[in-house]
Amino acid sequence: MKPFILCIIFLISLTADSLAQLERERVVTDQFVELTFMAPRNINLFTVETLSKGELHYSIMHTFGEVESGARNLWGIDQGANVRFSFEYGFGDRISLGFGRSSLDKVYDIHARWAILRQKQISTPVSVILAPSVGITTGSFGFLDQDYSFSDRISYSAALPIARKFSNELSLQLVPMITHFSRTGAELNIADPDTDTYFSIGFSGRLKVLPRSALTLQAIPPVTNAENLDWNVGIGID
Repeated sequence: MKPFILCIIFLISLTADSLAQLERERVVTDQFVELTFMAPRNINLFTVETLSKGELHYSIMHTFGEVESGARNLWGIDQGANVRFSFEYGFGDRISLGFGRSSLDKVYDIHARWAILRQKQISTPVSVILAPSVGITTGSFGFLDQDYSFSDRISYSAALPIARKFSNELSLQLVPMITHFSRTGAELNIADPDTDTYFSIGFSGRLKVLPRSALTLQAIPPVTNAENLDWNVGIGID
């Protein structure tokens, strides 16, 4: 009798252990997807890649002149660069705040990134982030008949990156964006002095081509009906 009872107890224990193991496996398989992109920005566009709590990200970006300027200007390099530096700090796994400065028009900006959705291996197919920002132009416009007031110098923008990591090799992202300038004019470095609000939809991607190298791509077609708007295309290597 005792051996029979011991056998029953052993089988119950084994079944419980198996069920617990299955439960653990179910939990493990629906983890957050990491490293959709390698940084908070992919070329110029915000990405869905979040910062950990206490993590600080620092970046310097250069935008040179037009490639069409030819060999005399080394295809835009001699025309000077718009240099932007920025800091971004993670306050949690879902929210971070940043500060930056761009040399053109001496624009200072603050931005936030909030992870609305984070892709999981099973239950959530995409990651979505809301990224609002506010900028202030600090350039001198004293030569104008009517100088810029503080409120004239403010601009607002928002982006909504939506991305999916399809595999360890391929990530794709769609980024709807809107930017509004409180005041515009020919003195500013914007496409159309008569347009104060710009809509756009950016596309970006990352393709791993080597174990430690990936090809990145950015494309922003002109959407707003404004003068002097062209495609914005960039290619990079991580």
